[in-house]
Amino acid sequence: MISIALMNQKGGTGKTTSVVNIAGELILREKRVLIIDMDTQGNATANLEITRTAPKTLTDAVTDPSVTLADAICQTAIEGLDIIRGGALLGPAFTAIQDMKLGRDTVLRRLMRKLPKGYDFVLFDCSPSLESVLNINVLVAVKYVLIPIRVDKNSIEGYATMLETIQSVREIANPGLRALGIFMTAVEIGASLDREMIEALPQMLPDLAFNTYIRKNIDVKKAPIALRPLCFYNARCAGSLDYAALTDEMLDRIAEMRRK
Repeated sequence: MISIALMNQKGGTGKTTSVVNIAGELILREKRVLIIDMDTQGNATANLEITRTAPKTLTDAVTDPSVTLADAICQTAIEGLDIIRGGALLGPAFTAIQDMKLGRDTVLRRLMRKLPKGYDFVLFDCSPSLESVLNINVLVAVKYVLIPIRVDKNSIEGYATMLETIQSVREIANPGLRALGIFMTAVEIGASLDREMIEALPQMLPDLAFNTYIRKNIDVKKAPIALRPLCFYNARCAGSLDYAALTDEMLDRIAEMRRK
């Protein structure tokens, strides 16, 4: 099972959109995927059609030793794609973890040990707050972090803080944690700054920047309304083609990292 967190301290970088659409692409590649929505806004949960709601939530798993993450898994309309819901349901979990005297940063890692077998990928949709106890739990639990950025000053500057946080968690709690890479979202090919970043980012971060970027596309906004990943909404649109290429590049990078 490969665990990946999509995270950036800046909001509006396309984390949720990327989680849902990468998940869809992985399904097309015959992988079984679980999304864990760790954002109190719950957008990943809201952007997918849930066909079977689990009797329990992540909060139940945190607060009740008899409940496991398996009890919180919901089925979506996409076969092979499941989700553990986020949003307001996370509020009590956040409070419960905050109040713990010991082991507050390792709660999620302990819970993940009892995830059902059979998932090829677990993708985490995270809130923009790097210092949130929920995000720290994610970083302690996962293997890889994937960082989406927008072509704007705050987003571009935010990746440095993100990389520093990853390094700190590596040193203190999760030595196996790796930055999988950085990719650009909502790219406008006609904008001069965007074109400059397409050329500059691989030179700035040769070991981290993905060659693939996600073009701004209206279907990226329409697919969540239809409660589908892009590839199940309009497989021929620019956004879907870009996420397909990004997923292939991501899989190649993971394979390369595992060989080292």
